[in-house]
Amino acid sequence: PIVVDCGRGEDETYVDPDALVAWSTNLKVKGKRSFKAGALIGRGSGEAYQMAFSGEGIVVVQPSEDSTDRLRVRN
Repeated sequence: PIVVDCGRGEDETYVDPDALVAWSTNLKVKGKRSFKAGALIGRGSGEAYQMAFSGEGIVVVQPSEDSTDRLRVRN
């Protein structure tokens, strides 16, 4: 997992809900839907949903692109 420090509180921190593990209870949380025209080409629907966090605290995420299996030393 990756710990993201939102402590400065200057800007919102955006996280993919599928990667979200935990967050500080004092953070303000809201959902944000965005539309990207480039995503219409290929397999994407063009829409993305993200969680926006603001305030002082941390967010813990676990990216789905975890490559730990590929980084093991093989004998």
